Amino acid sequence: MKQALALALMGLGLSLACRPTRMPVPTPTLNPRLAQAREALQRGDALAALAQLEPFVREHPEALDARVWLGDAYVMAGRMGEAEQVYREVLRQAPEHGPARLGLGIVLYRSGRLSEAVAEAQAILARHPQEPRAHYLLGAALLQQNRVPEARQAFDQALRLRSDFPEAYVGRGAARLLDGDFPGAEADLRRALALRPGMPEALYWLGRLLAQQGREEEARERLRQFLETNPPAPFAQDAEALLQALGGD
Repeated sequence: MKQALALALMGLGLSLACRPTRMPVPTPTLNPRLAQAREALQRGDALAALAQLEPFVREHPEALDARVWLGDAYVMAGRMGEAEQVYREVLRQAPEHGPARLGLGIVLYRSGRLSEAVAEAQAILARHPQEPRAHYLLGAALLQQNRVPEARQAFDQALRLRSDFPEAYVGRGAARLLDGDFPGAEADLRRALALRPGMPEALYWLGRLLAQQGREEEARERLRQFLETNPPAPFAQDAEALLQALGGD
């Protein structure tokens, strides 16, 4: 189940990069290099973003927001140690820099340092209670700690603040499934897929839910769709085992 919970939120950090935010985020002056970096981040191309941001930050170490973008690109590339270093350097100079603190929380979550991630999310919310991504981060870490009712409350709040937040629907759907609320879980997971067709986490959890309800034909379909997204090996193996148990290929 621990692995399954991780899968519910495996996109954390990838999906949140460059998302709209309620926190004040000064935008770096967009010279051509930064404009290219922003476009690369928005399309999920970490290497292209790093090719622009690393030299820019070396030349302009005072540009804190560009350094946060660099941290985001490291997260996207899976280079968590470098991302953490960048975010902490920014926070040493600007302790209330909300995007840097959110980035640090994502790194802590993805590194398995869940108590620290909870603390970072709570620190953000103390100053920015209307920030949906911080509520989502809090819910993700609480869900991994098996604090399901608290996680569900955090996802509820994220969705009150931002109704088009597919990751939060998946998180709440997973929490509802774990609570035995099958209709609510299915509604959340289908809403996530309506917002983002082919979303791997939603496909996996919907397949798992349908299998648990004995709706085997659609469960197999959703799990096959999930495998077509080329998920990381442990998650692919888990889905393949479930598919085999359902009599799939």
